[in-house]
Amino acid sequence: MPSVGRDVPRLRWVVKESDMKNEQLVLFQEWLEENGYPEIEITLDTAHPNKDRNIVQGVSGVAGDILDCYEEQVPLYQSVGILSDISEIAAEMGFDASKTYPSVSGSMMVDGRQYAFPRNVGVLFNWVNLEAFEKAGLPPPPDIWTFEEFEEIGRAFVENSNPPDERRTTYFCKPPSFKVRLIYLRSMGGDVYNETMTKSGLDSPLFEEIYEMIHRWTFALRIFPSADEVKNLSSATASGNAAMNRFAEGKYGLFNRPRWAIIFFRELGLRNLAVSEYPHGGFRNTIIYYGACAIYEGSNQKEIAPYFLKFLTSERFNLHVAASGDSLPPIPKYMDTEEFLRPQEFPNEWGLHGRIRDIANDTSLPISSSPYLLWNYILRIEKKAYDKFSLNRSSAREALQRRSKQ
Repeated sequence: MPSVGRDVPRLRWVVKESDMKNEQLVLFQEWLEENGYPEIEITLDTAHPNKDRNIVQGVSGVAGDILDCYEEQVPLYQSVGILSDISEIAAEMGFDASKTYPSVSGSMMVDGRQYAFPRNVGVLFNWVNLEAFEKAGLPPPPDIWTFEEFEEIGRAFVENSNPPDERRTTYFCKPPSFKVRLIYLRSMGGDVYNETMTKSGLDSPLFEEIYEMIHRWTFALRIFPSADEVKNLSSATASGNAAMNRFAEGKYGLFNRPRWAIIFFRELGLRNLAVSEYPHGGFRNTIIYYGACAIYEGSNQKEIAPYFLKFLTSERFNLHVAASGDSLPPIPKYMDTEEFLRPQEFPNEWGLHGRIRDIANDTSLPISSSPYLLWNYILRIEKKAYDKFSLNRSSAREALQRRSKQ
C-alpha cells in the first residue's frame, strides 16, 4: 500500500517475481541517491505478468508504469498503442539502442523509433556435465563441433551410460526446441524466411534435412529421448525443473539454457561444468534475445519512468547482473569485468563465463522477424509441422510444405 503521508512519485514495474528483482529495487534507490536524482518509489507488480494481461490492461488504461517484455513482444505492444516512444529521451539520458548489443538493438525499434531497453540479454549454448562424461569414460566434448562429431560422441555417450538390454534412462540431451532447430538450420544456410523476407522458408530442402537428422538421432540412434520418453522421465524425477534436475544427476550430458541456468546449478551444487556451442553444418551461429523494460503509454509517471531505464545502463546494475549470473548484462563492456568472468564465490566457474562471452560476441544472431507476422504464429506453425512428422503422420516434406502455405 502507498506510504502514509509521503508525497513521493511511485512507479509500478510489472514483472515476474524473483529475489534478484527485489535486490534491484534497492540498488535503484541507492543509485538515485548517489547521483542526486529525484526521489522515486518503485514497487513490483508480480500478479500474473504476461502478454495477455499487459495488452488487456494497457488498452484499458490501467497497466503498470514499467512493462516487462521480450523482443517478439515489442512490435506487438507498439502496434496496439501501449508503449511510449522513448527515442528522444533515450538519446538525451543515455539509454538509446546503440548502448546495448548490436544484434538485439534493432528489435527494440519500430519504424526507426525506440520503445524499450534490455534489463538482461540471453544467448543460447550447451552446458556440459563433465562428471557425466567422465562416468561414461569419455573426454569432454569439443567447444566447437560438426553434426557428424556431435552424432559420434552422442552415440558413445548413451551406449556407455546405459546398461545393455535395460530401459534407457540417460540421454545425450533433451530434444531440440524450435530455436535449436533454427540454429541447426541456419548453420546450413536456411532460415524461416527466404533471403528477401518475402516468402516462407519452411518448405526448404534444408529444413527437411534437419528434420530427418533429428528423427534419426531420436528414434534410430536414441541419443535424444522421444516426446513420450521425456514425459516418463519427468514423472520419475524431482519436483521443479525436471530436465535441470536430470542434468544435475548426469542423466543428460548436455543442457540447453542461457547463462541464467548457473543460478540454479549453484543451488543444486553442480560445480563440474563446461560450455560448448551447438553442432553446426558449416556456419557457426546461435540465437541472442533479451528481456526488456518499456514505458507504458498511458502512465501518469512518464516524466520519472525514464530514470529506471537509465538505471539499466549503470555500472551498479550491470555488475549486479554480471555477478548474479542472470544472463548477460545489458551493456556489453561489463562482460569483460572480474564480476562477470571470475565471480569470487565460485572459482569453479572461472573458465565458463569468458567462453559464454565469446559465443555472444562471435556467433550470436537475432531471430528473423517480419512486421506482418507475429513470432508466436511462426512458432506455432513450425511446431505443428515438426510434431506431425515426428509422430510419423507425414513425411518431412509434406508437413513442411503444408505449413509453409499458411
